[in-house]
Amino acid sequence: MSLSARITTVSCGARAIWVCLAVLAAPGCGSHEPSHAEKTPPAKVARPADEQDLATITLTEKAEKRLGIFTVEVEKKPVPRRRTLGGEVISPPGQTVAVSAPVSGTLAGPNGNGVPPPGARVTRGAPIFTLLPLAASERSVLTSAELVQMAQSLANLETLRTEAKQQAALGEIQVEAAKIALDRAEQLLRDQAGSRQAVDEAKAQSDLTKNALETARERLALLEKTKLDADTGNLRPLTISAPVTGVLSSFGAVSGELVVAGKILFEVISQDRVWVRVPVYVGQWADVDAEKMALVTELGRPSDAPPRTWTATPIAAPPSANPAAATVDLFYELGNEGGHFRPGHKVAVTLPLEGEVKSLVVPWSAVLHDFHGGTWVYEEIAPQTFVRRRVHVRFVSGAEAVLADGLEPGTLIVTDGAAELFGTEFGFGK
Repeated sequence: MSLSARITTVSCGARAIWVCLAVLAAPGCGSHEPSHAEKTPPAKVARPADEQDLATITLTEKAEKRLGIFTVEVEKKPVPRRRTLGGEVISPPGQTVAVSAPVSGTLAGPNGNGVPPPGARVTRGAPIFTLLPLAASERSVLTSAELVQMAQSLANLETLRTEAKQQAALGEIQVEAAKIALDRAEQLLRDQAGSRQAVDEAKAQSDLTKNALETARERLALLEKTKLDADTGNLRPLTISAPVTGVLSSFGAVSGELVVAGKILFEVISQDRVWVRVPVYVGQWADVDAEKMALVTELGRPSDAPPRTWTATPIAAPPSANPAAATVDLFYELGNEGGHFRPGHKVAVTLPLEGEVKSLVVPWSAVLHDFHGGTWVYEEIAPQTFVRRRVHVRFVSGAEAVLADGLEPGTLIVTDGAAELFGTEFGFGK
């Protein structure tokens, strides 16, 4: 066979092979198995061309049920007005208790231990000093000079007790007088013949007299427990303990010092209750509802940590202001049994304002936070179609977030399943 004949034969064979392949690939030929259709993704995220626009998420009906999507309408309803300002924790007047030496003697550490340093937190009854009256002697019979000194110490102790009783009795009279003055001021205010300022001043005076009476009673109780056995000549050491639970603020004597009766040994600041002073600009002061509770929030907490909030009670304190800053001071009382707050502690105080205003309200569970702290919600713009919208939260009240702007009343937003949509949009929910 010639070369041209062989090429012709190969060409014919190749065409035959291609024809057979085409026949096998034709519908109804070859394998009768059905072809597999492409799977529909459960979610489709349409990325906009402009980065400033938002992404749109389209879910299948099955995916929407699986994510548990639930929507509610944005409401516009009256909410109490509030304003958040900075505040400072201070010690209330009358919370400092000074402890003095009941008799003359030498100071030592309690039970042979060291004296607690200033700033240490002590509980009521905790020993601070041990006082050795006069010159400690092991003799069963005292000398004439020691007997005279013992008699003088007993007289000084009795004098201190008498003074403490008089202060306690005077404190009771002052408390009763302050209560009468407060009742009279409140009655005049109800009869529209008095002023709110007079009531506030009467309340402040009543609180101060109550604190002074409590301090006098604590001092009297301490002196009543002090005993000197002069009959047997036994010069027993006296334990000087903290009269209240609080913080040691200062010392007037040190261990090893010889002190006279009546000398101030140390002071204890009770911190079971603290005050919060809130400077308010004079142009905004009239809007504050001073009869309602305020919310105190701790500053400096991490952004991912839940906020810690305490309720503070408004109190009437002596009026104070700062002319240079054009502010007046409001005072609130805060429980501090655990000693969490200290004098000078800076906090954020949310003050209630007079009246109500209509604002946009959404469930707090619908609000999401991005990496930069921005707040967002997901709006349902069509069945199974959602878009992320930026919102500005003014404040949170319970389970609701009050918005400054960003949405219109009646807009459908996602509550349950919002976090899942957030993960789907950024590729974490696939």
